[in-house]
Amino acid sequence: MTAVHQQFVHMLALRQWQRGELLDRITAIDTVDFKNAMQIIDSLVSRGNLVSLSSHSFRPGCDLTSILFSEMQMEQHLSGVIETLDITGEAARAYVDEAAAPRGTYRDWLNAEIAKLEPMDRGEDRTPPLLASFIAELIALVEQSMLHAFKLWHSGQKADADNAWRLSGAAMLYGTAIIKRAALSGDLPAPAVCPAVQMQADRTTAFAADMTLVQRCANIGRKAADASGDTAMRRVCSKIAEDCDMILDMEPSGEFPATFGRSPVFESFSAIREKHLR
Repeated sequence: MTAVHQQFVHMLALRQWQRGELLDRITAIDTVDFKNAMQIIDSLVSRGNLVSLSSHSFRPGCDLTSILFSEMQMEQHLSGVIETLDITGEAARAYVDEAAAPRGTYRDWLNAEIAKLEPMDRGEDRTPPLLASFIAELIALVEQSMLHAFKLWHSGQKADADNAWRLSGAAMLYGTAIIKRAALSGDLPAPAVCPAVQMQADRTTAFAADMTLVQRCANIGRKAADASGDTAMRRVCSKIAEDCDMILDMEPSGEFPATFGRSPVFESFSAIREKHLR
């Protein structure tokens, strides 16, 4: 999932910078990796596992050169993880093989692109601390509410699964707005560490856990807006905080109220699951 989110951030930046040839290649690997991640999570949850995601470093590149190096570092890490997995069962092996299949070709492409570049030392990360924390919490919200969508769907609570999926989508749209604005100024904000998330066992605790993250996002969003020297970024952070406040007023199983963070793409978890798992 970390690789998928990093690829997504890079895709947003490359689209803003109109680097279509790089965008297309990273989009291709992201499409494969997202589907594989969905399949693995669905398989685990369908067998009654409560999936947890540990705290992790998340360091996207901030320019064309560092994006390619960041992708290569992630690929090396991901390949190491895949090689050390202790796999039992034919189905599990098939999932891992699918995840491993595109790695070599992608690394070859990255090596070829890196060979064309002059390495650049950008020095220390210049991300404002509050903005870094904001993005880290949004990524955690994307992941946790998505896990709950799987859990609720497999528990037969389809309406609750849709709301969890809408919340995950909203957090993704909020992050997208921040990344796109940052890319316009030439720098991508990079949180140092994303917090761990834990799938909850039932709808009540899942809703409460997700609302706890929404509250943290609302609080940090307001602080990030107040601290930002960029008028447009301040407006984006404020709109996200306002949307989070509306979500906090939602009752369990109620109508999802977000406006800035609502999209038809994230309306039906059943539809998205069918699209990526068939």
